[in-house]
Amino acid sequence: MDRIGSLPDDILTRILSSVPTKQAVATSILSKQWIHLWRYVPVLDFTETNLEDLESIRRFKEFVSSVLLSRKAAGNHSINTFILGIQRYSSRTHERHSSPITPTYYNNMSRKLTLAPSLPISILTCTTLVVLKLRWFWFFMDANSHYNFPSLKTLHLKDIYLHHQHEFTFLLDACPLLEDLQLSNIHFGPSARFSSLYRNQQLSGSSLKRLNKADITDHDCYFMVKSLSNVEFLRIQLCKGYCPPNDFSTFHNLTHLVLNYSCDIIVQVLHHCPKLQNLEFYEDFSTTRGLQNWVDPESVPSCLSLNLTTCNMRDFDEGQQRNRIMLARFILQNARVLETMPIWCYMRWPKAERVLFSCPRASVTCQLSIDCGCKFTFIRKGKRTKKNRRAKNGR
Repeated sequence: MDRIGSLPDDILTRILSSVPTKQAVATSILSKQWIHLWRYVPVLDFTETNLEDLESIRRFKEFVSSVLLSRKAAGNHSINTFILGIQRYSSRTHERHSSPITPTYYNNMSRKLTLAPSLPISILTCTTLVVLKLRWFWFFMDANSHYNFPSLKTLHLKDIYLHHQHEFTFLLDACPLLEDLQLSNIHFGPSARFSSLYRNQQLSGSSLKRLNKADITDHDCYFMVKSLSNVEFLRIQLCKGYCPPNDFSTFHNLTHLVLNYSCDIIVQVLHHCPKLQNLEFYEDFSTTRGLQNWVDPESVPSCLSLNLTTCNMRDFDEGQQRNRIMLARFILQNARVLETMPIWCYMRWPKAERVLFSCPRASVTCQLSIDCGCKFTFIRKGKRTKKNRRAKNGR
């Protein structure tokens, strides 16, 4: 401890930045040197927090408030990173669900919200914040409060509740430098969910222009799509009812796209991604809605013909099997520069193996693999189609 204590204070605060705030505060008992040191740590990390009941909620709120007040009293108003994540609630008087608020359990919302702490007001206007990560919180915006995050570059929100959709719009509008956005289980009040205002409200023109990575696995945030045109990486959960094709703009910079199989407008989406190189599919287990009856498109998206090199299909044997085979075959037949196409199944699927391994491929170098989860992986390289043979012979 003496060796560590001999280090300069700026090195010590950097060390304390790598541990949860509760542990950083605990170092104040080590010696006089450490009493006030934690107050100058630029990172506040309140993760791994389990709230058992209303009393634990109260203690948690008091701890967060005391940390913020102690920093302010020490003259430190600068926070670079603020991470506040509640891992779970376990109370005998409240239902246990993976998400605090869902439409299915909307009648229980008032009870659940008593266990959802609200975000400290001082954080809403912290101009030095660069990273903000929150889980299981209630954003409450009164008439006199406003968001102001001029330095924020990373925003991750999970299991967050807001009264109105416009509060969320204001939040994003307050982040002009935002580069990395993750949204999961963002819930609004019933008036916001079903109002025409909610369906038509857009972000301001200055919002999200610097955004290069977006991970949005939430139907409620479908209105975001038009504002994501500059991203390079996009993971999104879509369905036609929430996000019609006309709502898409062209993703000029997008090279990596992750989509759920429930999206029955896959080809339409690909038409808006001219530079796409990496494509992934996953199963959205929150809904049973699958691909509609597959019909081969009249035109092939340019990204398939020119740029797509990797296509990863997970959870392949879940849901509507025929449609997924047809989707995979369509990609194999039209992706001219495809290099790898790994397919992941939970069990061996002979029909898929037979159809896909015998399917002509537009790319001679494409390596198709089917991992069935039973410790056997079936791999086969592409075979030349008539079109490829003619190209090689110069005819």
